[in-house]
Amino acid sequence: MKKRITLLMALFMIFGAITTFAQKPFAGTIIFETSAEGTDDPNVAAQLAEMSQEVTIMGNNTKTVTNAMGVGIINITNGDYKLVTTVIDIPGYGKYYIEQEAADITKKFETSKMDFDYSTETKEIAGYNCKKVNLKITDLESDEETTLTLWVTDDLMTGDQINFSTYPGLKGYPMRVEMPQEINGESLTIIQTATTVTPNKKVKASNFLRPSDATSMKDAPAEIRTAFGIGDSEE
Repeated sequence: MKKRITLLMALFMIFGAITTFAQKPFAGTIIFETSAEGTDDPNVAAQLAEMSQEVTIMGNNTKTVTNAMGVGIINITNGDYKLVTTVIDIPGYGKYYIEQEAADITKKFETSKMDFDYSTETKEIAGYNCKKVNLKITDLESDEETTLTLWVTDDLMTGDQINFSTYPGLKGYPMRVEMPQEINGESLTIIQTATTVTPNKKVKASNFLRPSDATSMKDAPAEIRTAFGIGDSEE
């Protein structure tokens, strides 16, 4: 169980990262697949193979629905109001949500610095032309640096605040994210890649509302809060 939770938390960070999409703003869905490089662990490969992820977008709004290792995660972002709602559906326990407002998101980035290096290298992903961006994230407290590789497109016509909660300042929408992670002492790279883009003008604002049957994470059982690294003073 410990290994499953460790990998789940690594994926949770990426989903959060990857969920966050102008003439006419794009509306529709994008399907992503997940893979890993740098590991021979069959358990990791099997867990990733069981995953599914669908992102619904309308302007500066995104809703990412992910099923991973039996746990459902819904991540909803609103770039216009700077609001992020994460809903975790845990079998046997129910649905619990965590909300982050503008002040929470600003605080999250206070101790880090992001440097985007836009290269001339390009590739086509899901039918869209993408350019490579090397992102260096520096922890201002420890000076520790992490480098991610993003492949972004300017052709989707997403809202200009689509990346506010993940990569503030990034130009374009990431269609592929390559993120280094250490899982149980093993260094590997987890990769999220868009496979299918389906425009849909019928997407409505109601698609991005928090589920009415979700309970605040502060009221979740202690074992659930502990599994997701949430203390008594956090929500």
